[in-house]
Amino acid sequence: MSEVKVNKISPRSGTTLTIGDSGDTTNVVGTLQNNGAALTGDITSVVAGTNLTGGGTSGDVTLNLADASTSAKGAASFSSDNFAASSGAVTIKDLGVATGEIQDDAITLAKMAPGTDGNIISYDASGNPVAVATGSAAQVLTSAGAGAPPTFATATVPDDAITLAKMAPGTDGNLITYDTSGNPAAVATGSAGQILTSAGAGAVPSFQAAPGGGKVLQVVNLYNGSGNITTTSTSFVDVSGMTLNITPAATSSKIYLQLLTNMYQTTNGAYFGLRYTRTIGSTTSNLVDGTYGLVAARANTDHTFWGGVSMQFLDSPNTTSQTTYKVQFRNDGGTATFGLNNMPSNMVAIEIGA
Repeated sequence: MSEVKVNKISPRSGTTLTIGDSGDTTNVVGTLQNNGAALTGDITSVVAGTNLTGGGTSGDVTLNLADASTSAKGAASFSSDNFAASSGAVTIKDLGVATGEIQDDAITLAKMAPGTDGNIISYDASGNPVAVATGSAAQVLTSAGAGAPPTFATATVPDDAITLAKMAPGTDGNLITYDTSGNPAAVATGSAGQILTSAGAGAVPSFQAAPGGGKVLQVVNLYNGSGNITTTSTSFVDVSGMTLNITPAATSSKIYLQLLTNMYQTTNGAYFGLRYTRTIGSTTSNLVDGTYGLVAARANTDHTFWGGVSMQFLDSPNTTSQTTYKVQFRNDGGTATFGLNNMPSNMVAIEIGA
C-alpha cells in the first residue's frame, strides 16, 4: 500500500488527470470542491427499490413508499392514543394495548413485572389489579366482601360452628378438660363405679373410686341363742359365745358395734358391767377400760334388776387384718346373768367407709 501526500496535482496542459485504473476503488476522504465551491451536477437515474414506486432518469423525481404490510416494509401510521414517538423511537403508552388486542394465554410469568414475595393479585372496587400484602405464617386469605380486596388474617372459627361430627375421634369414655396452659386435654376413662374427682387448680381431674364417707361397706352379725351365762367374777371375763370376727376393707374405716341382750342381777346394791375387747393378731385392747366398762346397772333390792340391755361403740381399728371383737362382763356382788331364761342375744359389727 502506497501513500502520497501533496498539496496540488496538476495535469499537463490539454490532457486529462486520471486517478486509478479500471476496477480500482478510489476513496476520497474530505470534500471535493471546484475552486473552493461545492461540486454540482445531475443524478442521471433514480431507481425505485422494494415497496417503492416512482423514480426517473432526469429532472426532479418522486419516490412513493407503499403502505407497510405483515410481509413488507412500508409506511405506517400510529394512533396517538396508543403510541408515542420521540427522537425516532416509538413506544407503547400505558393502557395503550387494549385487552382484546392481547392474545389469549400470551402473558407468561416471565412477562409479568416483579412483585413482593408472597403477594397475590386481586382487583379493587374499580376493577384495577392490586396486590394483596403477604400475610404472616399460618394466616389464611379472608374475603372482605364486595368492594374491597381480600386480606390475609388469622383463621377464626365462628361461635357454635363445631358440631360433634366435626370433632376428632377419641377414646371411648374419655372426657375433655383443659390443662394448666389452657390447652384441651383428655381425661382418661375410669373404671366402673368411679367418679370424676377434681385435683384442684393446676391439674386435670380424673376418675377415682368413690369416697366411702358414711357408706356401709359390710355387716357381720352374731346371733347367740344360748342364754343363762353367769359370772360372780369381780373382773371382766369373756361372755361365752359372744365373739365376732370382721376384716375391714380399708384402714380408714370405722367399725360400729351394737349388742342387744337381757341381764339379771341377784343381789341388792350390786352392779354388773359390760364392755368390748378388740384383738388384732396377738394384740388385745379393752374398749373403754373403766371399772364398770361401757354399760353398767345396779339392783336396788335382791333380784330387782331384770331387763333388756344394749351397748354401742364406734371403733377405729386402723387395719385391714382380721379383727376379733368379744363381749365381756363382770359383777361386784352376787351373780350376774347374761341372756336370762335362755333368751337370745344379738351382736352386730358394721364397717363404715371413711
